[in-house]
This record gives sequence, structure tokens and C-alpha cells, in this order.
Amino acid sequence: MTEVPTGQREAMTVAQYLSTNGIEVAAADRDEAARLGFVAATPAGWESAPVGQFPGATEVLVEPGLVENGFAPNAVLLVGRLSAPVDPQALLECSFTDARLLPGWVESESHSADLGPWPSRFIRGSFTVENLHLEVTTRYAVVDQFLVQLTVTVLVDQVDRLAFDVSAINDGLLAGHA
Repeated sequence: MTEVPTGQREAMTVAQYLSTNGIEVAAADRDEAARLGFVAATPAGWESAPVGQFPGATEVLVEPGLVENGFAPNAVLLVGRLSAPVDPQALLECSFTDARLLPGWVESESHSADLGPWPSRFIRGSFTVENLHLEVTTRYAVVDQFLVQLTVTVLVDQVDRLAFDVSAINDGLLAGHA
């Protein structure tokens, strides 16, 4: 694991890239995302949160049996239609910046791996916020005119216990596009 040097934190975020290029993102609902083949795989014990509880999210899963200090392990799927064509590689170059700006970010893995025929990026690491030490995985992909983001967040103390679930959620997104 490596602490990310400060110089790398100055890169553009995904939101900054989209804003700079005048590109808006319209959130897709679960039905539209499912038609595109993007659904969050739901491991045993996890539940879908009510649709309106997280505006802009396509789907949110939580593991209500493992809530600690008010935090529930969760997976957030965002699928958004882009208002204009983008250079997928240029957009994805910004994707790691979002995670690397998190407080106390310690990166354990990052790579570029296509999601089926579409370009994609994956990053894993940990950070601390409000006395919670969290581990997060995030995959970004550009699929035709859609930006897809899947982020799974668990407490670091739960990583071993939830390793299978986290892998199932992440691999489930790949299954529809392998």
C-alpha cells in the first residue's frame, strides 16, 4: 500500500472534467440501467435502499446487519447519460483523482481493465472520515454515451468478513459485459 504523493492530487476530477467540457450527466433509473445491462449484484444479506433516498443514484445496496457507528456497508451504482460525446480515455484519466483526494487515502490497487469492450478503471484503497476507517473500491466505465460508476464502501475492520460480498458486487457489474 502506498500513500499518494501530494503532487498527484492536483489532477482534474471527473466532475471537473465534465464541467470544463460542458458535459452534463442525466441519471438513469434502475430500469434504464438494467436495459443497458448494469445492475448491482445483491449478495445475501444486502438490501436495496429505497429509490428516493439517494437522489441521482441508480441503485444503492446496504448490508443492514453490519451497521457500526451509524455506518452501513454499502454499494452505490451511478449510471448517467452524457449530454455530449467524450474521449473515454481522457475522462477515465480523471477517475483515480476522485479517490486520491479522500482524506488520508492509502491506495492498495489501481488498474485499467476493460469492462467488456468498453474502457474502464478500477481503484481500491482506504481513507478515514469522521472517525470511520473505510475501505473503498470504485470502478468507472464509459459505455457508449453513459458514464458508469460502482463504489463499494465497507469499514476496514469488515474487509475480511465482506471480501466475498465486495467481490460479488464488483464482479456482478462485469458479468453483464464480459
